[in-house]
Amino acid sequence: MAIPTPHAAKLFVVEDHPAMQRAYRDLFNRQPDLTVCGIVESAELALQQIPEIQPDIAIIDVSLKMMNGIELVRQLKSRLPELRTLIISGHERTAFADTAQQAGADGYVMKMDTRYILVAIRQILETGTYWSETDAT
Repeated sequence: MAIPTPHAAKLFVVEDHPAMQRAYRDLFNRQPDLTVCGIVESAELALQQIPEIQPDIAIIDVSLKMMNGIELVRQLKSRLPELRTLIISGHERTAFADTAQQAGADGYVMKMDTRYILVAIRQILETGTYWSETDAT
């Protein structure tokens, strides 16, 4: 595991699948410029913890139980407009990206584009947005 730098960006992950939670934690914590500050499986827990923890970016699965990731982004942005958010989806880009953008998300990347997840996070932190250009076929 990489040792985070003093200025490592704090990532908060909202993902309901335990295997994906572990995969994200392992991937992100291997990066010296990123550190995971929280992982929860529901939008409800995210709404409770994110305001307290104040991460630099929230990585949110679009398909959550009870409240989907897009609605979670909408609620987070109404409370914390400066919070950066990245929607991660197993669905093709055209299915949810426009809706995510309208809800206030700063980016959208498909889970199958794993090589772009780190690119998306860093670009959102640096320039403010990242929108996957890849559509599933």
